[in-house]
Amino acid sequence: MHAMSAIKRFILPLCLFCMVHLSTARDYKCTQEENQCVFRDVQLKSNDLLTEATFSSDVNSPKVLKFKSSTIIQLPTTILKKFPSVEIVDASFSGLKTLQSDTFSDARNIREVNLTGNKIAILRNYVFEGASKISNLDLGHNDISEIQENAINGLTQLKILNLSNNRLAALPSRLLSSLSALEVMELQNNLLSKIDDAMFTDCTSLITLNVSHNALQKFDLHQFVRDWSVDSIDVSYNRLKTIGIPRNLRKLVASNNQIQAVEPIGKDLALIFLRLSHNKLSSVDQIPSLNKLVTLDLSYNQLQEFDFKSVTKFKNLILLKLNGNRISSISNSLTSDVTYLKYVHLAHNQLTRLDMDLLRTVPRIIKLDLAHNKLSDLKVKRLGDKFPVLVRLVLDGNNFRCDQSAEMMKELKYASTEYKSTSDQCKPEQRLVNGICCS
Repeated sequence: MHAMSAIKRFILPLCLFCMVHLSTARDYKCTQEENQCVFRDVQLKSNDLLTEATFSSDVNSPKVLKFKSSTIIQLPTTILKKFPSVEIVDASFSGLKTLQSDTFSDARNIREVNLTGNKIAILRNYVFEGASKISNLDLGHNDISEIQENAINGLTQLKILNLSNNRLAALPSRLLSSLSALEVMELQNNLLSKIDDAMFTDCTSLITLNVSHNALQKFDLHQFVRDWSVDSIDVSYNRLKTIGIPRNLRKLVASNNQIQAVEPIGKDLALIFLRLSHNKLSSVDQIPSLNKLVTLDLSYNQLQEFDFKSVTKFKNLILLKLNGNRISSISNSLTSDVTYLKYVHLAHNQLTRLDMDLLRTVPRIIKLDLAHNKLSDLKVKRLGDKFPVLVRLVLDGNNFRCDQSAEMMKELKYASTEYKSTSDQCKPEQRLVNGICCS
């Protein structure tokens, strides 16, 4: 009897353990939704649950796997072995914290991996080994603070890499050395203070790079000089004091820095778009000759004067933005007409008076924005004859006197140009007279 009691005392807890253990194990089955094999409400919040979980599918040889309304601490290593035909994995916003080194060892057919919006903190060496066909890898909006040098080694077909909105303060110098097919790289909203001068040298297919919203004090763009064009580089919201323009670059966004110098890298620059707003430039002459440039944004810098002759360095310039500077003086040394310039923004400057005859050598202007200056005197005689395509003249926010603006109002009234402000655009002390805010 005593022996039987002892056995019962041993077996009963064992059976209870087995029952509890078996009850926690679960088979998750994906269902087809819009050509995707979707796993819903997968809850794998511990390593034990992760090890015990199994996965199955109602879909025959699924191509797309997606987790919805799920929490998984790491991508199950068994799932890609179970579904070897999968080409796209979407585990975004699933609470992922880590990636095991063998997670993708059997992922020979995967082309896209979306892991955005998780809590991954580190990418270890060779973590994507086995998934050599990945062309699109999204790791944005995680907590990544460290990437080991060989973490993405071997992804020779990778075209799009998103590492934006993480906590990266540095990148290994050889991190991208095998990514010769890379076309798009997103590194914005990190903590980068430095990028190696040769970081992108081996990325010979790169066409778009975003490193905005970091803490870069220096970034050498010589590494992007090659025989084919780079479409766009965005270095805005950093701490750069100087910037170079590679001869093959088409678009450069470098706003919200501390830039005081702009240098050409090579000859016959291909740049068509340049944004340098919110910097510390004091003259248009600090910009090199750019014969293909269409848009130049120098708003919110430190310019105090402007001569329209400076636009001759830009033979195809259509839009010039100089708003938000300290310009109190405008001159025009042009000896012949410039017919390519169409839009000029001079709002939020310090102009007190202007004779439109000054712009006579820019006769094809379509829009001139003079809003929010200190204009009390504007001469616009024969506006329609001198500027036959001037569609819009913006004048609100100035200091016009009602009793001194009758001649200006008369000239504007008979011009085809739209100039009228609305009462809500007038200052509190002003009233609207013939479409002009005055006091």
